[in-house]
Amino acid sequence: MVTRVDVRIAGVILVDPRGRLLLQLRDGNTEVDPHRWSLPGGHLDPGEEPLVAAHRELYEETGLKVDELRLFWRGLAPAGGFPGVVGEFSIFYAPTSATDADVVCGEGAAMRFVDRDDVLTLEFGRANAEIVPRFLGSAEYRQLVRAG
Repeated sequence: MVTRVDVRIAGVILVDPRGRLLLQLRDGNTEVDPHRWSLPGGHLDPGEEPLVAAHRELYEETGLKVDELRLFWRGLAPAGGFPGVVGEFSIFYAPTSATDADVVCGEGAAMRFVDRDDVLTLEFGRANAEIVPRFLGSAEYRQLVRAG
């Protein structure tokens, strides 16, 4: 069975030295997952590669730049707040020395670093509700936390 991909999305997981994740609280002015938490990221522009989009979206939404993003996961997941919409997600990750003071909230109600234990209590949009816990249980996250 072939699944129709409705959107292509790039997301970024930044992990600070304390193991906290940079997350966005979406505002109420969006049709997609209002008042829910998500990763910085968004739709790919036509012809844009996922890695390029991840860097662009990270900068647009947070004012942050990182030298290298590594692919954590690429696959299909429910996208947005619309039934039946499927997105092709490319999720990248990187360590960062940035703090909340360095972050510019370019989109959404808030953008901040969140402790691991608190992350697990947040209400995420559909795709991020699958992706974020998977990352927290991953070897990639454990390696970043050990290195920090």
